[in-house]
Amino acid sequence: MQKEECLKKSIKIGLIGYGTVGKGVAEIFEAKKDILSEKVGAELVLKKICDKTFKKKSEIFTPDPEEVLNDPEIEIFVELIGGIEPAKRFILAALERGMDVVTANKNVISQHFTEILNFAKRKRRRVYFEASVCAGIPIIAAINEGLCANKIKKIAGILNGTTNFILTEMSEKQENFKKALKTAQEFGFAESNPSLDIEGIDTASKLAILSSIIFGSHIKPSDIYIKGITDVDVLDIKYGRELGYELKLLAVMDARDDENGIFLEVSPVFVKKNHPLASVKGEYNAVFLLSDEAGPLMFYGKGAGSHPAASAVVSDIVYVARHRIESSRTHIPFVELKGKGVKIQDIYEMESGFYLRFTTVDRPGVLAQISKILAEYEISISAVLQKEISSHSPVPIIVLTHKAKFGNVLKALEKVDGLSVVKKKTVFYRIAEV
Repeated sequence: MQKEECLKKSIKIGLIGYGTVGKGVAEIFEAKKDILSEKVGAELVLKKICDKTFKKKSEIFTPDPEEVLNDPEIEIFVELIGGIEPAKRFILAALERGMDVVTANKNVISQHFTEILNFAKRKRRRVYFEASVCAGIPIIAAINEGLCANKIKKIAGILNGTTNFILTEMSEKQENFKKALKTAQEFGFAESNPSLDIEGIDTASKLAILSSIIFGSHIKPSDIYIKGITDVDVLDIKYGRELGYELKLLAVMDARDDENGIFLEVSPVFVKKNHPLASVKGEYNAVFLLSDEAGPLMFYGKGAGSHPAASAVVSDIVYVARHRIESSRTHIPFVELKGKGVKIQDIYEMESGFYLRFTTVDRPGVLAQISKILAEYEISISAVLQKEISSHSPVPIIVLTHKAKFGNVLKALEKVDGLSVVKKKTVFYRIAEV
């Protein structure tokens, strides 16, 4: 049988957004169109591409999004412009007109998860968004499909390549934050305005998406405790390494005690050097999962870039196209919302070990004063590292604690910082238990 006879029909695709990822999608289609079509059982045709930078329209390219949305032949709509609006409006319009949607837009999905997915269900259509988290790493498909027999008890993920590159530069080259950020920008790993990355907001959007999938309920970025890396001092990275830890901006979802709720956090934390996450360097991403049946799992790969992200977009297109070919009688949404809310625990109730760096005068009895206050808040010391500094200078004292409540640590440090022997605000980081 000839290949043309095997392919039952053609499925036409419309794409809005021809930036880094959009161009990558077009390049993959051009290179692998026949292979992809065979996987679907239908000819895949990238019929229209829209971008506001196009000056004139042609058979394929147009500056007008309505050219894509109003084309009756287009069955799969791909949104790659990013941001909230007009992306959300385009997605809902495409669903309204009977198209399935593929997007890489973490912002619109994390903020409007319930609205978009419920609308898709009413219209008996699907929304796929694998590229919205970790680009080429198929973590959403793994959680939603590959691990559907599992209860995910914990996520600890490095979900942002920009911040991981910066922290790697600081760790390996002893560069300060500003110099490491500049290097990241020179290599193209950081935007000219990197605030969403370095302040942890990008990571929180991705954690919100993964958590929403796991619980079938919309968890918003605003539900997550967020602390970025802008205040990270290379000294703490150095001292942490001496103590056997690496500093990483981690996204954490901890549901091991989900009867009382879950903890959600994005912040720089110390990870033991022998943990797989500690060895994730540069612009790479990784997601460590703890599941009840499959046990601990880790997914690793490039979390950004034209072709890694485009790979996920094209895979989603293939999945959607298969569903359209099969024309299932019963519509099964890609992600099923359960409608049951999730209790989110107060982050200040989270218990873990902590790294504390005090800056004090060089005088006998200082550590005793600090230890007394820590004990008042049920914080016990597991290790102390005191660095020798030239005379008459403030002295750094590094303390590792046993498990303590986050809120108690904050209260204790506020009291410690009021001591006359303490010369700078105390630096603290949580020590991750992964």
